[in-house]
Amino acid sequence: MRRLKKTIWLAIAATVLVAGAFAEGKADAAAPAAAASGPITINWMPQNDAPVDPNSPVVLELEKQLGVKLNFVYLDRSKETELLNLRIVSNDIPDVMKLTESRFRAYIDQGVLASIPEALVKEKAPKLYALISRDGGTKAWEYPKNGGNLYGIPILNPNGAYNFVPIWRDDWLKKVGVAKIPATLAEAEAAFYKFANEDPDGNGAKDTYALSNTGFSVVFGAYGGLPYFSKGGGLGFTWSVVNGKVTATATMPEMKEALTLLNKWYKDGLIDPEFISEESKGQYWGNSVTFWNGKIGFSCPGLSYHVNKPYFDGDIGSVNYPNFTKLQPAGSYDFGKPLVGPAGKSGTEKWSTYPGTYLTFGRQVAKDPAKMAKILEVLERTATDEAIYMLSRGGIKGLTYDITAAGAMVQLKPNAEAASFGVGNNGIGFMNETNFDLTKKFDPYRYGFADKVGKTGDNYTNAAWAGLESDAKYKAVVEKKIRENYMLFVIGERKLSEFDDFVADLNKAGLQQLTTEANAWYAKYNK
Repeated sequence: MRRLKKTIWLAIAATVLVAGAFAEGKADAAAPAAAASGPITINWMPQNDAPVDPNSPVVLELEKQLGVKLNFVYLDRSKETELLNLRIVSNDIPDVMKLTESRFRAYIDQGVLASIPEALVKEKAPKLYALISRDGGTKAWEYPKNGGNLYGIPILNPNGAYNFVPIWRDDWLKKVGVAKIPATLAEAEAAFYKFANEDPDGNGAKDTYALSNTGFSVVFGAYGGLPYFSKGGGLGFTWSVVNGKVTATATMPEMKEALTLLNKWYKDGLIDPEFISEESKGQYWGNSVTFWNGKIGFSCPGLSYHVNKPYFDGDIGSVNYPNFTKLQPAGSYDFGKPLVGPAGKSGTEKWSTYPGTYLTFGRQVAKDPAKMAKILEVLERTATDEAIYMLSRGGIKGLTYDITAAGAMVQLKPNAEAASFGVGNNGIGFMNETNFDLTKKFDPYRYGFADKVGKTGDNYTNAAWAGLESDAKYKAVVEKKIRENYMLFVIGERKLSEFDDFVADLNKAGLQQLTTEANAWYAKYNK
């Protein structure tokens, strides 16, 4: 077997054992026996939100409808990588696993995953294959390949088609005499100065600001890019294509212009000085606690479902809405669009419908053609058979979910209990959202609203999102330097005249090597 990559094992002592086990070619404990009859058992690793009850009515009905036995593999999510690696050491690999890009590539190199014949996917899951080809782009089935062999089924994300949505305190706008929600950076700047200087909350104190950290993305977007993603987008710094070459967005000259403006606003008191501790204040990344507390009048904390008001009677709204209305009972907010900058550019964070996540099969499945074919049939029905889609996503109507008079699907069980039933991603529902048509059909309010407010501005998805060979060596260092220095530029502790020195330092810290690899990756898939 190929040499194991040290990074994936997180320095656990099992590294040596794994290498030895692979080198000796020991038989897999999970290798298929010659089953004469009975349903095929699939060892399925779900999202691990909670252990799945194998006797839940949802699991039992799925087994009946699909003609399989589902054995859910629970691993403590906080230790999932280590625990999964230990199972691999013991040759006890789940049959089905969801993997992100970096672990996916490492496991291919280590011989953990089964190669999946693409012709078999087309035969056993033709509708799923077509959906992924349609919504994942022309290269959807090329990314999961290695040496010409397919090792994963792409999992698409419909939310990645939408940009983050700016929100404004419209009651503040009215209070300071601004008649409409600003559309351009210049209009926003005028309103921002009023937010900071004209007492929009009416308490007689100069204690309000225009924006905090999430609002920065809208400013960067107005200058042509996003230097880094939020926690929700994976935290990584981003890549843009400039004159046909992949470039770290943080090094673009336009970002220096954006930082210059943010530094001016900071000195003039428009930016919350506590932006360094972020708007979420240690809570869920999409929360804007600073906005709830009435400290700022503009934010861009997340996607449309992070900021929506109630869709219908009985709905409580997004994660931000009930907290805002509780703390600001006399306040109100409305939705804006990405601000248009001096060169006509605009945009906020956008993840892409192809996030680099794959459903993979343990290597032992390659020895069991019947099991591989059956798993593909299960994936096909989960994604495209409406009844199985609903059963695997929501469970049983009246027990785990219901449809309101307004036509919306609502969960009837608390999250942990719902997870234990084996619904959604904590079951076999990984391919649910890959079918954008059914996802939108059963969540019409959410996606109708997203279509209205979340498809604006330029497309600032990450141009080189895959794991690069030198990521483990350099990426975290470069990422840290970008975030720290951007903060220093904003607050003025580092002069903008040193921007070129900052870029040079990034290159020395490994960005130059990463850029070479990012361009090679991009060229491979964009010939």
